[in-house]
Amino acid sequence: MTSRSNILLITKEDSTVDMVKAALAKSQDMTLAGVCQEVSEMRVYLANGAPQAVVADIDPNPSRILYNVGNIIAMYPEMRFVVISSQFNNELILQAMQAGARHFLRKESIEFELVTVLKRLIADTSKNGAESGSVISVFSASGGCGATTVALNTANELRLASSRPVLMIDLDTCYGTVSTYLGLTGQYGIADVMTHKGPIDKHLVRSSACSYMGDFHVLISPASVASPRARLLRYENLLAVLEACRQVYGYTVIDAPRVDESVAKNLASVSDLVLVVFQLTVKDIKFARTLISSLTKSRIAPEKIIPLANRFRKRGPLVRLEDGKKVLGLNCLHPIRSDWRNAIKSINRGRPLAEVAPRSRLRRDFVKLAARIDARRTNGNGKV
Repeated sequence: MTSRSNILLITKEDSTVDMVKAALAKSQDMTLAGVCQEVSEMRVYLANGAPQAVVADIDPNPSRILYNVGNIIAMYPEMRFVVISSQFNNELILQAMQAGARHFLRKESIEFELVTVLKRLIADTSKNGAESGSVISVFSASGGCGATTVALNTANELRLASSRPVLMIDLDTCYGTVSTYLGLTGQYGIADVMTHKGPIDKHLVRSSACSYMGDFHVLISPASVASPRARLLRYENLLAVLEACRQVYGYTVIDAPRVDESVAKNLASVSDLVLVVFQLTVKDIKFARTLISSLTKSRIAPEKIIPLANRFRKRGPLVRLEDGKKVLGLNCLHPIRSDWRNAIKSINRGRPLAEVAPRSRLRRDFVKLAARIDARRTNGNGKV
């Protein structure tokens, strides 16, 4: 006889209890183990063995309930929480991500989606010894600062340093620079995954990604797909997409130029590391400082943020490295040296620096950056 997974529900609404019961009744391998009115009541159930997943209703006080959920997750990091609410906006999604929830679901979708979401989360939990991949977001301080070159070469060096498969996600809805850089074309991309109406899982991600190398895949931008389609991305599905990516790839590197502040916060909150790419100019440094300040005010840990000074030169008209470091107010600032000739060679040939200029100073800087990132992963319970 197959054991049934215990699901715990936190809600004060009888109607929500009825909806969850009705949804679970359709599944033969899940049962509602109990209903709590407050997050604090979970401790009784935890004393008798943790449930396989928790469904938490955050209405009518999302901030307070998510704060309490975050405290529970801090003590039990492997516990899978699904947040449900009648409200649905970017601010709530951000708060849920920061608390550590694995999925955000509208109450109106409980009947059709809850069981599928729970099955996926429980299946992830049951993978003994399986290491979850890491997500790195790359933001740019200005157009033309070289963020795509940084993202692409960082991803490739992480692939080489860790011997783990990598995925690049191109969120540039205007130009689709990654596919242009690598000479990739495809019928599907990140827009197809984020707007998918069915389950978003590792199989969907893998089948939608273009293969640049055997262990280097790319989810191309909507601007690069072979057939015309809408360029709007459903960022409310971001958490589910990245959870699926973690199951398949050792590293997921997101090239995210020109995203608005709310999207940047959402991405940073679910990323293990954030690279902010800028040049040592007054304009770029000001923008980088504003972005970093916005992220830290949204409770993104400063140690997750690496300001990256691209095209660094010891001499010339640019702001000095030490002065830039003082303005940004962070202890860490990673320089990438200026090497225009090899950078252009890489772009023109559509290949990473490791292939076109393996002994260049520029490539060595990316090797050091990847080694630093991979060392943080191995020293931090599998996370960057």
